[in-house]
Amino acid sequence: MTTLRLFALAWPVTALGPGSRAVLWVAGCPRDCPGCISPEMQAYDAGEDVPIPALAARLERIAVPLDGVTVSGGEPFDQAEALAALLDRLAELRPDWNVLVYTGYLIEELRADPLRAPLLDRIDILADGPYRREIPRHHPLTGSGNQRVHYLTARGVSLRGAVEALESGAMNLGLSRSGRTDMIIGVTEAQARADACCELTAPPDDTPVE
Repeated sequence: MTTLRLFALAWPVTALGPGSRAVLWVAGCPRDCPGCISPEMQAYDAGEDVPIPALAARLERIAVPLDGVTVSGGEPFDQAEALAALLDRLAELRPDWNVLVYTGYLIEELRADPLRAPLLDRIDILADGPYRREIPRHHPLTGSGNQRVHYLTARGVSLRGAVEALESGAMNLGLSRSGRTDMIIGVTEAQARADACCELTAPPDDTPVE
């Protein structure tokens, strides 16, 4: 049975694509980009192997209205076959959802790779390129200025205005694997993430309210 090495799942998320979304983070990435915002997801043993049918069924059972699914990580295209199987299943269960995927590869590399290229056919919006912290960002979906956003389908093109109108640096909070509300979700600057983490871990204010 095909499985996806999954680190985390969260919903509803508004900081990683247009509308309200489910977000999957896969485990495993060999790049080790300096300043990576999710180093805890780099190890391939950081996540758990989840069967595709079970994961698709879990996504289908989400009761709140969602507009799409975002896949990040980790490196999604290092699990291209499993992710393609999941997206094929979601296309049947949630045909109205759009698909946005992050990758450290360049789209030119993916198109030239027979093992990874088929996954592109399941994606509406692709954010590509390795993170380079020394290059200032210029798009709400990317972390550094070298990264690009590609609209691969008619549905993706129709969402371009909504994507480019997204708030830059937006954040959501989620539960980490420890069960604490200390997961910062979004494409954010290192200092903003640090400030948010400080707020989450600060002791409660015991000042009485009069």
